[in-house]
Amino acid sequence: MVTYGDEPGPSEARRSPSPVYRIPRSLPTVSRLALFAREVWRRGRDADLLFVNDYGLPATLANLLLRKPLVIKIVGDFAWEYSVRHGLIPPDEPFEQFQRSRYSPKVETLRLMQSTYVRAATRVLVPSSFVQWYVEGWGADPGRVRVVRNAVSDPTASIVEDRAALRTRLGVVESERVILVVARLTAWKGVDTVIAALGGLLEEAAPTARLVVVGDGPDRPRLESLAATLPAGAVRFTGELPRAEVGSWLKAADTLALCSGYEGLSHVLLEAMAAGLPVVASDVGGNRALVQHGVDGLLVPYGDVEATQQALASVLTDAALATRLSTAARQGAAERTVDRMVDEVLAVFREALEERRPSPPPPLPAAGEGRATQRPSAYAVHDRASEPPVPPLPQGERGAVGKPEGCRCS
Repeated sequence: MVTYGDEPGPSEARRSPSPVYRIPRSLPTVSRLALFAREVWRRGRDADLLFVNDYGLPATLANLLLRKPLVIKIVGDFAWEYSVRHGLIPPDEPFEQFQRSRYSPKVETLRLMQSTYVRAATRVLVPSSFVQWYVEGWGADPGRVRVVRNAVSDPTASIVEDRAALRTRLGVVESERVILVVARLTAWKGVDTVIAALGGLLEEAAPTARLVVVGDGPDRPRLESLAATLPAGAVRFTGELPRAEVGSWLKAADTLALCSGYEGLSHVLLEAMAAGLPVVASDVGGNRALVQHGVDGLLVPYGDVEATQQALASVLTDAALATRLSTAARQGAAERTVDRMVDEVLAVFREALEERRPSPPPPLPAAGEGRATQRPSAYAVHDRASEPPVPPLPQGERGAVGKPEGCRCS
C-alpha cells in the first residue's frame, strides 16, 4: 500500500495487515508526486493489479511503465474541491454548475488532469449514480464505469455503555436535545446553515437543542464566530476525534445533520443510519440515493435555513416520527452489507484482470495443414444488456477492499 502521511506509532503500524509506504505530506507538491509515482512503480512491478483511491495522477504516471490493469475509485471531484479551497471559484459555486461551466486556465488544467487519469483506467468504481453521471461527463467510457455502493457496519454496536451514562460522560445534560454534525469544516459542508437553524430552534420549537460539531478544517474560525452569536454553550466544537469517540457521539445524539452542497455517498450518513439515528440531509447528489424523504430521513434544500430548522424541529419534538425514521434507516443500512460491497469490488477486479489478460496463442496446425489464418479474439466483450441503462447526460454537461484470490494488488 502506498499513501500520503507521516510514519505511524507502533500500535497503528501493527493494525495494518500489509506493508504501508508513506510519502510525507510536508514535501513540496512536485517532489511529493514524483516520490509517490516512483514508489508505485517500485511496489507495483510484482502486482497483478493497481487499485487507486480517488487521486490517480501518480499511479497513472507510474502505470505508463508498469502497464498493469488499473482500477480507480472516484468519490468526489478533486478539481472542484481544490478550486474552492484555493479561491479559484466562489465558495458557494453550485457543484452541478461547475460540471457544465468553464473557468480559468488553472481550473481547466486541473479538470484535464483529472479526466486524463479517469479515462486511462481499466475500470472506474463510483459509489452512486450521481457520481457516475459526472465521471462519465469527464469523458470516462460508460462501459468501464461500475457503481458499487458504500456500506458500513454499525459504529455503535461495540459500545457497551448505556446511552444515559454515555451522555453524562460526554457532558450532555439529560434535558438537552443534541444535533450532531460530523464533517470536515469547509464552506460546502453547510455547517453555517445548521448553526443558523439552531438559532431559530432555541427561540421557538426546541429551546434545549444543542449542536455538537465533530471535525476540523479551514472554515472553523468563521463557524466559531457564527456560533458566538448564540447563547453560551449552544454549540460545541470538539475538533477531530478518534473513530470510537465519534461512535459514542452517534449513540448519544438525537439527530444527525448533513447539509452539504454536494456528496458522492456519505460514510457519515451511512454510519448514522446504521446506528439508527434520525438524519436531516441536504437534497443533493448521493444523499438522494441514501435517504427517502419521510421514510428513513428528511431531505431539505441546500442552504435553506428555514426548511432545515423545520426538519430538525420535527425529529427533535415528534417522538413517533423520530422512531419511525430510525427504524427504517437501520433496516435499510442492514441491507447494504460490507460483505456484499467487497464481493462487488472483487468482481470488478476480476473484470479488469480478464480484460488485460493476454490471449492464448493459436493452436499449431495439424500435420499437412496450413497455418491458421485467424487468431482468436483477445477477450469476450462484456455484455451490459443485463445492467440498468445509464441515463443520458443533460445537454452540455461534462460528462463507488479486499483482494481477488491469487491476486497481488498494489
